[in-house]
Amino acid sequence: MTNGEENDHGESGGSAAGNKLAMGMSVGLSLGVGIGVVLGMTVFDNLALGLSVGMCMGVAVGTGVGVGRMRADEQEDGGE
Repeated sequence: MTNGEENDHGESGGSAAGNKLAMGMSVGLSLGVGIGVVLGMTVFDNLALGLSVGMCMGVAVGTGVGVGRMRADEQEDGGE
């Protein structure tokens, strides 16, 4: 039913592309939460609003960074 390629997830439990995307999202979330706390306490005067805005920004930026890293590695591997 399954072959060896289907069960081979690499050393860290996932594909290389998935690991890069997950790392980009986790870094984006951690930075976004930090920015959200600062925005929530100073600009919005509402911690919940600042955290939600910061988390949304972090997920968006982190996903973009993760996908960008995947594309950069694909271009390097596909060289002549």
